Amino acid sequence: MTFSLLYQRRWNHLDDPALGFMRGFSESIMRMEGKYPNLLPDLRRGSIIFVGSDYSGQHDLARYESFSFLFADLERCGFWEAQRRRLRQRFLPDGRRLSYKNLNDRRRKRALQPFLEAANAIPGLLVTILYDKAMQSVFYPRDQLDIDDPELSECYEWGSVAFDKLMRAIHLVSFFLAGLSRPNQDLLWITDEDDIIPNEQRLRKVVKLFANVSSHYLKHNLRHARIGTTKSDTGSRDIEDLIAVADLAAGALSQLLTDYQKTSNLPFSALTLPPPDCLPRKAKEVLNWFADHTQPLKRMVYLIDEEPDSFRLRLTYLRLHGLRDFAA
Repeated sequence: MTFSLLYQRRWNHLDDPALGFMRGFSESIMRMEGKYPNLLPDLRRGSIIFVGSDYSGQHDLARYESFSFLFADLERCGFWEAQRRRLRQRFLPDGRRLSYKNLNDRRRKRALQPFLEAANAIPGLLVTILYDKAMQSVFYPRDQLDIDDPELSECYEWGSVAFDKLMRAIHLVSFFLAGLSRPNQDLLWITDEDDIIPNEQRLRKVVKLFANVSSHYLKHNLRHARIGTTKSDTGSRDIEDLIAVADLAAGALSQLLTDYQKTSNLPFSALTLPPPDCLPRKAKEVLNWFADHTQPLKRMVYLIDEEPDSFRLRLTYLRLHGLRDFAA
């Protein structure tokens, strides 16, 4: 008698030496999946992978910049959509947008916990990558851009800072898509409309850049790939609410590591550390939700910084635990 494995790995390891640091990133995810078998969703069943992305930590007071991505099986988001519509009717009937930085008015505060609970039903992965802002560019040193590289030929239209942010986003989406997808799936990537895609002209160029970069990661063909911004929202906040899930994670996690930095209590060891006393209530609420690893929506956090006294990049997997003290 033979027995099938109860769990099949869901990460396609990117075992290509040419990927350099990103190959090591893939190895880390593979190890973490072995340690935590419930770490990743199975996104290979559906025909459409939705990616929603948002970013935080660009302001001067933030030490860490965060890139958050929601990878979801779009065809299996029906329960989330029904719950989303109900909570909007009850808590946000005026259609106001939900975001981390706007969680100061009474209506948004009341809507936050029901919104997070509804987001648990999204079949997918919410992943946040945190970068130490003291680093140089991860993929292209800003003073060493090769303008003759076809991938970079139009980069100066963005400016070096915005272009670096764009390339981080493109590389990360390509990387996780290669690790989670199967051949002949469709991709719909919606990003928050900001300095990296401010208009339609830039959007067309981003599509070309994505095709170039993703070809280095993907070993199989997608069927269709579409990229857009939150302008694609129908007016019912259906797209923007998916992006809001990434926005909330990006804002809270950037806040968490910035506040850890203030206390010189960075989570680089295997120790479990309490949240900083200065962490605002809204961050605690989002992070307590983020720490629940039992839901259909999986969560993952990585920190990228430089090793002390070295220019080598360091990759740290962060595992959040529940924050029980919600005292302001």
